[in-house]
Amino acid sequence: MNTPLEDQVHDGLHRRVDPLQHAPLSITDVRRRAGRIQRRRRTVAGLAVAAVLAIAIPMGLSATGPGQRSDVPPATQTPSPSPQVASGTIKVDAQSAEVIEEAPVPLLDVDGPTLITADGTYDLPHDFSTVTPYLDGWAGVAVYDEADKSGAFMEFLGPDLQVDDAGGPTGGLVVRPDGGRIAWSEYDGTQWQVVVADPTGGQEWVYTRFAPSAQDEPVIPLGFVSDDTVAVRATYNIGDPKTFVAGGGQPVEVSGLVQADAASAGVVAGITEIRPEGTCFGVVDAAGSGDPSWTTCDRRLGPFSATGRYVVGARAESDGDGTPDITVLDAATGKEVVTFEAALPRRTVGGFWTQMTWVGDEALVARLWVGDKSYMMRLGLDGSVQRIGIASAGLSGLAVAVPS
Repeated sequence: MNTPLEDQVHDGLHRRVDPLQHAPLSITDVRRRAGRIQRRRRTVAGLAVAAVLAIAIPMGLSATGPGQRSDVPPATQTPSPSPQVASGTIKVDAQSAEVIEEAPVPLLDVDGPTLITADGTYDLPHDFSTVTPYLDGWAGVAVYDEADKSGAFMEFLGPDLQVDDAGGPTGGLVVRPDGGRIAWSEYDGTQWQVVVADPTGGQEWVYTRFAPSAQDEPVIPLGFVSDDTVAVRATYNIGDPKTFVAGGGQPVEVSGLVQADAASAGVVAGITEIRPEGTCFGVVDAAGSGDPSWTTCDRRLGPFSATGRYVVGARAESDGDGTPDITVLDAATGKEVVTFEAALPRRTVGGFWTQMTWVGDEALVARLWVGDKSYMMRLGLDGSVQRIGIASAGLSGLAVAVPS
């Protein structure tokens, strides 16, 4: 079941933009989805799949083993000067796709719970929705659903993946694409603050403190807009979100968006207008006037690729099940580049449902539901479709460790 904080955030954010709005997914959400999908399949088989892509906080990081924290590698690989990019619509069939045995990004086995990286698999002390290298260990968002502790909390793990330091309630954790900075929000009992940190420990933490507010009015990091500043969504008054840039000193408000959903170098994307006939989305300059550089009323925007060259678009209409296709757009112009469409058997519910992350500018790693089964897919902008053939411990399956 959802925690009270999750319910309040979810309800408040939905108040103005239903049915398009959504709250970030928790491990509890993933488990509930896995447990109920078989029951839903019986009742809705034969219906067309409506769509929503749960575009959650932050940017992807390619993790390494704990022993390599003194030289944290980039999260993504630099694309070739003239990478091959497909066009049109690419069918994504999990059964016929090429199988790769190594994950291109770190993954979480939800039912383990374990962290899966290129260097090995690590047992986690409990549920985490995000885990990234920090010092000689890890930093992450721990998810609790207990009588005396419920919600998302910052925690810092040692090289043995045991909790060394526990922080307060958090709205999420994001990572700069090159891995050189991480940022998270935290509630100190009276106000929310955003912390920007060097994961190697080379520099002191930088704090941005927000006006006093309630814990259930979280500040949610979205992504880095410069080397040391991060865009955030502040949910003041539950249902009236505002966008800020944080990097020390006072938060700087960004205009032009009804609600921000994603961020990249110099820009923020989100809802620009809510009209009777539908909702529109666009990209604004994080330091400019707030006038969108382009808009679309067909696709909800959300995560940017590592360099900010591309942005994902999901179908704007939704009912919470999963989007049958996702489109990669040119982030500078909004022009469609390539669409990935789920190949679903007749009378089968499914689609791209949960968080995803970018592998540089060259590919997406996304979860695909087909009936009651989930698959982690690598979708290359060159048109390649691969299934990550790593077994999971239970029905909940795998999730990306640092969703974009």
